[in-house]
Amino acid sequence: MLTEVKRTLEITDNALDSQLNDFINRITDRLLLRLGVPELPTELSFIVVECTVKRFNLKGNEGMASYSQEGESITYGDLLDEYKDDIALWVHNQNKLADADIGVVRFI
Repeated sequence: MLTEVKRTLEITDNALDSQLNDFINRITDRLLLRLGVPELPTELSFIVVECTVKRFNLKGNEGMASYSQEGESITYGDLLDEYKDDIALWVHNQNKLADADIGVVRFI
């Protein structure tokens, strides 16, 4: 994931690797908590990458709810909120798979 984040941010050296890894780890932990699983599903890794890029771009604006300057207005929210539908869909699909694995036993 670090490589993809760095490529997206056009970072070519390793100077920020520790900070980016910290962002990746914290976002992954928060996503795992919402999913209720011990390991990040591969199909949801894009959420961690996109949230890490957003978190990196928020550096220096921690704790701000909004920012406005010369007609430009930015509102900061929870990074994972944008992916609520994706998270809910993944959970729903996992529940459907679990239900499909339940067999039927018949006694004659």
